[in-house]
Amino acid sequence: MTPWQSAPSYRPARAALSPVVLLTSLAVATIVPVMLLASFVPRPLVLPVLSLTALGCAAVLALAAYWRRAPRHVESITLWDLAGGAALIGFAAGMLTGPEQIIYFVDPTLMK
Repeated sequence: MTPWQSAPSYRPARAALSPVVLLTSLAVATIVPVMLLASFVPRPLVLPVLSLTALGCAAVLALAAYWRRAPRHVESITLWDLAGGAALIGFAAGMLTGPEQIIYFVDPTLMK
């Protein structure tokens, strides 16, 4: 006797976004928070806050990728790739931050 053959699961087809729409939406989703950050934070604190924010975002994305067991070695972009990009931005902003900005971040009254 042959084993039962299960029917393939039904998933409705997802409509794929055109690359132009996807690129535009990702650009807007990236530019808007950066512009808000630059407008609400004092100028000397933009890079340190961007660094901390990007590293926090990278940590959240990495935890989400770990908990969802996202594959690491695939051809498409995964949560691991997004976490790495956010970490790269965070570390780059941290390297560009000067010691005066860190002093201002810790205690704004020390700066003249």
